[in-house]
Parts: sequence; structure tokens; C-alpha cells
Amino acid sequence: MEALILSTASAFESGNETDICNKLQEFNKENAQTFGFPELGTETKKKFMSDLLHTLETRPSDECHILCLEALRILSREKHRMHQLKEKDGVHLLLKLARLSDDAPEVGNQIIIEAQKCLCNLVFNSEDAQRICSESNYVAHIMNRVKLYSEPNITYDIKFFDMRLLFLLTALCPELREKVRKDLNGIPLLVQVLETDTLASVFKSQCAASVGASEDLETLTDDQANLACEVLKALFNTIIHANLSDLEGVENKVLEGSGRVLKYLLLTVAGTDTKTEEYHNQTINLLTCHLPQQIISEMIPEPDGGAVGGAAIYNGRNMDTMVVILNFLEKRLDRAAANKQRRLAEQLSPVISALCVLSRTEPIIRRFLKEQVLPPLDAKEAASLPEEGNTLRNKLVRLMTNPSTDVKEVVADFLFILCKESVTRLVKYTGYGNAAGMLARRGLLAGGQGNTDYSSDEGDSDTEDYLEVRNKVNPVTGRVEEERRNPMEGMTEEQKEFHAAELAEMIDRITREGVIKPMSVSPDGKLVPMDEYIAATRNQWRQALEEESEEDDDDDSDVNDKINVKETGNRARVKRCVCSSDDVWMCDV
Repeated sequence: MEALILSTASAFESGNETDICNKLQEFNKENAQTFGFPELGTETKKKFMSDLLHTLETRPSDECHILCLEALRILSREKHRMHQLKEKDGVHLLLKLARLSDDAPEVGNQIIIEAQKCLCNLVFNSEDAQRICSESNYVAHIMNRVKLYSEPNITYDIKFFDMRLLFLLTALCPELREKVRKDLNGIPLLVQVLETDTLASVFKSQCAASVGASEDLETLTDDQANLACEVLKALFNTIIHANLSDLEGVENKVLEGSGRVLKYLLLTVAGTDTKTEEYHNQTINLLTCHLPQQIISEMIPEPDGGAVGGAAIYNGRNMDTMVVILNFLEKRLDRAAANKQRRLAEQLSPVISALCVLSRTEPIIRRFLKEQVLPPLDAKEAASLPEEGNTLRNKLVRLMTNPSTDVKEVVADFLFILCKESVTRLVKYTGYGNAAGMLARRGLLAGGQGNTDYSSDEGDSDTEDYLEVRNKVNPVTGRVEEERRNPMEGMTEEQKEFHAAELAEMIDRITREGVIKPMSVSPDGKLVPMDEYIAATRNQWRQALEEESEEDDDDDSDVNDKINVKETGNRARVKRCVCSSDDVWMCDV
């Protein structure tokens, strides 16, 4: 490798453009898939970069320009030792060639694209390059070019790398997000790119009166799908930390356009399933942001507002987009199960988070999702554990006890929202055992309800055969349990006392050895260690007795005697246990 670069250096010194092009073609071809040059000496690499940048500044032919930029793109893949390439002069030169500066020369589209590729690598790999781009006005130049996307000389590739560069800058330079959103009118411009450059044929083919189901819409090309992905990622960065009031301040026309664009992105398909899933995934990621209700409402229009012929009409609204998201979720769930839960949080958290946001934002969406995910139970379902089966409810309940904290929390939150945050309703569909982790986290182990800001016009309907077995359902397991013989049947009272004492002794031993840690539910519904609960209870007794003693003018010794008597009786009750075939319950302290 070093020998090839040294021979290239000789060509640069000779100034013969043909020799330079030949050597660069050889270098580019040999290193097309190379992402690091550990064997290359530092000084050799510095000299090579210097020769490439100097040649670009001397305005050679387009062919030599492109070959130099291709070589720089290959070198910029290496995260370290970028030397002159990440310095201000090097970054500015690339920005000029990408036509993202005030003094940009007239160059061909291929030169612009290669310069954009170099900049994407630089911004991704170098904090210095990020700082230079952040401190300069280059984001404004990107947004200014966005306004010219209707011009025919701006190709899809230029638009694609503009959006990728904007995505990288807004991801790695958080201070640019507000600038793009507020100062550069970023949201309307990016929505316009989605509408005119990715969905132009779709909007053109749809009359104002109707839009059919997803199979009736035109298929997106690969270029349109790729561009949509980059725009959606940049749009996500722009609004993820924005206040809802900032977004609601955008013109109503823009908000309505955003809702229609998101709807069409979910209802269209690309040439391949992989490409479709890719831009559907980015669309769903955007829905994890707290968008204004007006945008969400536009995604589920009324039939006379452009949703005639949809496959899923619910309460006068077209729910095709919600069906697409549910199908996307179920596909991810099946894939995760087949891959033995690898990358589970990355696969599932965004789509379930989006469903949580949608359910909280639009009540009709929550009611529709409730019917799809948690339909009324029947006797057959009540006979099985909630996590057993192949329904969407079964698949989600299985994840409530997943080792991944992120996954089990977001799944539990979603199901809790569908139940209007009612503990009783959640336990009915999932079983207390599966829901205990989420209830403990929210301080609801003692029952009750979380957020009560839900409409009261929705009842909790049960099928008739479920009503017949409802009282037989074990709330812990969530199913009807078979009656079992009492294991204490036939025992004398002395035998029961003996086994109870033996069990209490075993529990005491494993507690002292740290195998288990006894817990209790505090008055606020949270789990607390038993010793802390006892200490708090003892203090309450002391305070109550002290207040009582002050009234009766009793001395402190009487107070201590009363406390000791009460504690002695309490410990005696703790020693006594009631055993059954399934569980061991300790009496309250």
C-alpha cells in the first residue's frame, strides 16, 4: 500500500494529470472496501492528503476532481489520523466543491456528490469537522438548496446526501436543531421535500376526493424511499426536543400536510419488503415524538375527507395507518422470537413507544388499539395463561417479564394505557404476576389507577361465557385454576403447627443468609424492605403511644412497656403461616 502511495506522490510531483488519474484509479479500485490504513505511515498519509487537496485547489479536469475526491472519501472512513482533511481549510474546500458556501465554483453534479460523501464521513468521524460546520453557516446553505429542489439539475443523489449531512449535523451538533427549526424554517421545508420529492407521484395520482387502501397507491422507487428515510431522520432530530407549543405554532396548513404525508408514507410500499420496512420504520420513529393532535388526526381521516375505500373504518375514521403499524409490530415480534430476542429493545421499543404516544394523543386511536390488542376475553382464553398463545396480547404479555428493562417497561406501559391505566383492568388481561413489576415501579401494588385523564364513555365489556368463569380466575396467574386437594387435609392441629413453625424457620434462615429479602407494600403502593417497614411502624406506634401517654400523664416506662408488648405479639403472628398447595403467605406485620 505504501509503495502505491509513494508512486502516486511521484505522479503528483510531475504534474502530469494523466499519470495522476491512472495512479488514483489504481488506489481507488484497490481500496474500494477499505476502512482503515493502520499500515500506512503518518508522514506518508499526510503527504498524500496534502497532494490531493492541492490538486483539487488547482482546478483540474472533472475526471481528476472526481478521482481525488474518491480517494479523500476512502481516507475519510478512518476515524483517526485524518490530519489536514479535518482542518478548517480542508473542510471549507470540500464545502465549496459541494456548493455549500458563498464562494462555491460551478462544478458538475458528480463532483458535488463526491464532496458531499467526504463531508458525511468527516462529520461522522471528526469532532473538529462537526465544530467547524456548526460554527459556520453551512446548515443554512443546505436549507437554501432545499428551496431549489424543484429545479431539474438537482438530482436525487444530491438531495439524498444533503439530507444525510443535515441528519448527521443535527444528530451530532444539538445546538443546530433549534436553529434549523426556528431560524431556517426547517419543518415546512422538510415536509415539502417528503411531499414533492418522495410522494409526488402518490399525491398526483390521488384526487382530492378519495384515497384507497395501501395496495391502490403507487409504489415508491428506491430513490424516493431512500430520500424519505434521510428526510425523516433529519426531521426527527429537528423536533425531538421541541416543545409542543413550538410545533403548534407552525402554520395549520403545514400541520395538515404533515399528517397527510405520514399517512401516505405508511400506506405506500417500495419495490422490496426490506425497503418498505426501512422507511416505515423511520416514519414510526417520528411518531414517537409528541406531535400536535392535528397531525395525528390527519392520519386517521373521516371517510368523506379522503378515506373512502379504506380497509379499516372505525367509528367513522379510517384506521388503515394504525393497522399498518400493528402489522409492523407483530412482524417485529415474530422476528424477535425467531432470533431468540437479539436486539429486542432496538427492534420493538420505537414502535411500541409510538403506539403509546398515539394512544395518549387521540382517544379514538386508543379505543381502536384496545379492541385489536385486548379484545373482550372468553372462557377459552380465561382457561390459559395470558402469556400462552399466538395472539398479539399473548406475545406482548410474554415480554412483560423480559430480561430487557427497556422492553418490559415500554410493553407494560402500552398495555396499561390501553386499559385506561386501571390496575384492575390490566390485571384481568395480564395477570398480577406479569404486571407486578410495572405496578411496583408506579407505586400501584395496592391497586388503584394511574393517570385518570381518560374519557368515561367507554365501558369494559366481557363476553357472556367469560362472565360465568370470572370469579374463578386466579388474579395472580390470570387464568382459571383447577381445584386442588388441600395438602393439610387430614392433618391434626399439632401437625399443622409443626409444619408452620418449620416453614417459618426455613424462611428466617434464607432471609438471614441473603437468599431472599422480605418486602412489604407501603401505604403509597411501593415495595419497601420489611425491616424498614417494621421500623417505620414501630415509630408510628411510639408516636401514637407517646401522644396517648401525654394525655394520660403516663411516664416513658409505660410507653416502652406498651411498645414491647405490641412487638412481642406482632412477632408471634409473623411466626404463624398458612400453607396451601400454591403459595406461602406470611401474615401482616
